Amino acid sequence: MIRQERLSKALLIGTFAAALLAAPFAVAQQYPDKPITVVHNYGPGTASDATARMIAEALAQQLGKSVIVDNRSGASGVVGMKTVAGSAPDGYTLMVGPMTAVTSQPHLVRDTGLSPDLIAPICNISANILGAAVRSDGPITDGPSLVAAAKKRPLDFGTAGPNSLTSLAVHRMKVSAGGGEFQPIPYRSDGAALAELLAGRLDFAALLVANGTPMFRAGTLRLIGVFAEQRHPEYPNVPTFREQGIDAVQMSYAGMIAPKGTPEPILDLLEANCRTAIDSAPFKRAVEQYGIVVDFRGRKDFAKLLASEFDSLGRILKELGVQPQ
Repeated sequence: MIRQERLSKALLIGTFAAALLAAPFAVAQQYPDKPITVVHNYGPGTASDATARMIAEALAQQLGKSVIVDNRSGASGVVGMKTVAGSAPDGYTLMVGPMTAVTSQPHLVRDTGLSPDLIAPICNISANILGAAVRSDGPITDGPSLVAAAKKRPLDFGTAGPNSLTSLAVHRMKVSAGGGEFQPIPYRSDGAALAELLAGRLDFAALLVANGTPMFRAGTLRLIGVFAEQRHPEYPNVPTFREQGIDAVQMSYAGMIAPKGTPEPILDLLEANCRTAIDSAPFKRAVEQYGIVVDFRGRKDFAKLLASEFDSLGRILKELGVQPQ
């Protein structure tokens, strides 16, 4: 009798364990069975917004369900990131956008409640090369003339926020140049900052280069330098700031993430779909329109990239004496 009870308990435990192991796969087989929301953590009308929308369009075609893009801008991307990080880990709330909210903002802003460990990376999509733009008819034509102007009077510049990577890039420029007065004016999107620059209410804009592509091509704005180690492939004639004698390098990355705890089979499926989406016609249209620099990385490599960026930015900001506010 005792042996039979033990066997029954063992069988029950084994059955329960098998059910637990099978549950994620059952969920993945049923996924998706309703619309998916893709949060974009910045405003509309930008290259990163176009990236989110084209990826969403491609996912909808692949998965056979509606994929809705929801712009949740604010606090240099933190608002949208926190929306996703706090959502149910079921694969129905994702984010496509810049990763600064988990790589730099936790070092710049107190109590964001965010870090690479608190999300589930799916794929990196692009390398966001940052740069500085001015009006084409203005007196500033390159990095040295920008710094020289800032040493004569305070310059107002458009940025994603006082604690954004674009502001950090300008801070690096100031440190390297040995001074200058740069006053950040925050905007919810690069598009809004560029409109103000065109209207003459800003001296320059620090931005994701891809967001200025339509205006650079039209000749209304001038890209005077990029905060990267190599020149932007779309603008081979525009030197890096380092080439201009200003040691200011600041990269950014954009990708897709899900809430931590999302079942592994769903993450695997989304990673595969992300890779396919990058090769899709809708996404290639966005690449052509904005000059997006594609940089696909799968889940494991993307997780390593985020962890490395988080550690590197924390170390650099400490060296620069930047304290969380």
